Amino acid sequence: MTENGHKELEALISLLEDPDNLVFDNVSNRLIELGEEVVPNLEKRWEITLKPDLQVRIENVIRKIQFNTLKRGMDSWKSGGGTDLLYGAFLVARFHYPELEYELLNEKIEKIKKDIWLELNNELTALEKVKVINYFLYDIHKFDKSLKKAHTPQLYLVNHVLDTFKGSPVMLGLIYAELARRLNLPIYGVNLPRNFVLCYYDPEYHDDPNNILFYINPSDKGSVLGLKELQHFLRHLKIEEKEFYFTPCSGIDIIERLIINLQYAYQRSGMPEKALSLKNLLQKT
Repeated sequence: MTENGHKELEALISLLEDPDNLVFDNVSNRLIELGEEVVPNLEKRWEITLKPDLQVRIENVIRKIQFNTLKRGMDSWKSGGGTDLLYGAFLVARFHYPELEYELLNEKIEKIKKDIWLELNNELTALEKVKVINYFLYDIHKFDKSLKKAHTPQLYLVNHVLDTFKGSPVMLGLIYAELARRLNLPIYGVNLPRNFVLCYYDPEYHDDPNNILFYINPSDKGSVLGLKELQHFLRHLKIEEKEFYFTPCSGIDIIERLIINLQYAYQRSGMPEKALSLKNLLQKT
C-alpha cells in the first residue's frame, strides 16, 4: 500500500466512529471495497480502542470483508468446475474459521492418499481397491460417523473432521471422494436423500444403465451396497424414487449439500445470523 493509501486508510478508520450514519455507511463501504489488506489495521484499532461501539462497528466491517473474499473464492471455485472437493470444503470451513489455511488440510489428505496409493495396483479389482481405501480410512485412521447430534456445526467443517476423525455422512463422503479423485479412481458422490453415499462408476459396465458397479456407504465404514438396497432405503422412508438419487453428482452439488446441512446446524444451534449469512454464500452473483 502506498503512503497516500496508508493516509486514506487511517482517515477512514478514524471516521468509523462518526455519529452520522451516512458518513459511517460511506466509510464502511469504502473499507469493504479495499478488501482483506485493511483487516490487520482494523484489528489493531479494535485492540487499542476503549469504545465498545467502535469495536462493534469494526467487527461488522471485518466480517463483511471476510465474507466478500469468501464469496469470490466460492464463485471462482464453481466457475473452475468445482472438482477439488477439499478446497470447496475449505472455503465452507473458512466461513467459521476465517484464519484457516488450506495447506494444512491438504497435507493431511495427501498423507492419507500416499498411504493408500502405496497399496494400490492395476491388478486389483474395483472392490479390492475400495477395500484398501476402507482399511486406511476406517481401520488405520479411525474415521467414523459422529455420535453427536446432527445439528452440531463442527460435523460439517473439514478441519474439525480431519482433526477428530468424526463427521457427518456428507463430510465423510466428501473426504472419501476427494481421496478417490486424487488416486484417479472413478468414485463419485450420490445425492441420496437422508444419507450421502458414493458410487463406483465404470463406463464399460453395461449390466447397469448408469454404468455403476456398486455403491459405497462412507458413514458405515465403506460398506458396499447394491441398487436394490438404496431403493429399499427410500421405500422405508416413503420417499419417491428419482433417477438422480442413484447417479453421480457433481462436486458443486456436494458442496451445496454441505452448505445446506451446515446452515441447518447453525439454525438449530441458535445461530440464525450465521445461518442467514451462509445462505448468501450459495446465491449466485
